[in-house]
Amino acid sequence: MRRRPTVLFEAAVLALAVAACKGPTGPAGPAGPAGPAGAQGPQGPAGPAATATCTECHTSDTQIFAREIQYENSVHYLGGNFERSTADCAVCHTHEGFVERIATGAQTDSADIENPSPINCRTCHQIHTTYTAADYALTTTAPVQLWATSGQVDFGKGNLCAQCHQGRPLDPAETPTIDGDSITISSSRYGFHHGPQAEVLGGLGGFEFTGSMTITGGPSAHGYDANGCPQCHMATPFGDQAGGHTWNMSYVYHGTVVDNVAGCKACHNSIQSFDFLGFRESMQTKMDSLRVLLRAIGVMDSTSDSFVPGRYSANVAAAALNFQMVSEDGSGGIHNPPYTEALIQNTIEKMTPLAAAAPSSN
Repeated sequence: MRRRPTVLFEAAVLALAVAACKGPTGPAGPAGPAGPAGAQGPQGPAGPAATATCTECHTSDTQIFAREIQYENSVHYLGGNFERSTADCAVCHTHEGFVERIATGAQTDSADIENPSPINCRTCHQIHTTYTAADYALTTTAPVQLWATSGQVDFGKGNLCAQCHQGRPLDPAETPTIDGDSITISSSRYGFHHGPQAEVLGGLGGFEFTGSMTITGGPSAHGYDANGCPQCHMATPFGDQAGGHTWNMSYVYHGTVVDNVAGCKACHNSIQSFDFLGFRESMQTKMDSLRVLLRAIGVMDSTSDSFVPGRYSANVAAAALNFQMVSEDGSGGIHNPPYTEALIQNTIEKMTPLAAAAPSSN
């Protein structure tokens, strides 16, 4: 009697038969739904708090706040003219332009600044770089190569100030040489452009006529120490009126303007005002005398300190620039007393005969 195949044997034969008759593979069907998420692993150890270093600066005291309100009463904030944001002006009038200028060393920015902001904390300090007190470090303290002269100055911390508080380069065609060829002054705004403090402190940039006083030149003790400009301009503040981050040198007390001499007392312990030993008043007299002479010659406007465009001898142009440098320095000569006094006195002596011979003086 013949035995029948077992069920398992029959199934295997059937599978082989189906496989032998199988056609080509069809396209894959759509992916099935995602499986359930796996279980979350154990939590790792906590990292340091994001604000771990912030309290190095942001403490419970009012020191940052005090500096902020001082700054808000400064010329940098109130009168910095940061709307002057074209590539050549923005280097000093705007925060963005200054930062670029320090990075590149150029005298102009690569382009106009579209959304300018005034000189502020981040201009001078490395704010929120390390989020530690190291962010109070100054943007730069490197010695400064002056634009208008071949000289270099090193005022320590004041080098940051000198980056902008220096004269702008003159057009070579309008730069006089003592006893040289005459030149054409093409604009009433001829000159160093408002801020030649670095030149005055450094005893550089003036046109040194021979006269009754010896012009020693060279740096003033008022600029050359570790603190430089901040020694006096950032001395102990009087509220938000002077000193500190106002950089102002005077304040109003009961209706009277008072000189902030706090920073001066380190060297001049008896000083009561900026007219120390009568020097500032004497310098004002000399500047008034030189102004009269320049107006008589015709190079200076009769009602302002602007210049009158025209062709002038090199010595007259040089005298006009000496007047402007000392005038726009703004210190009344005290940034560098020996240099400014001799420079202006000898210029007066050089211009006196020229003024006497000028047609307007006869």
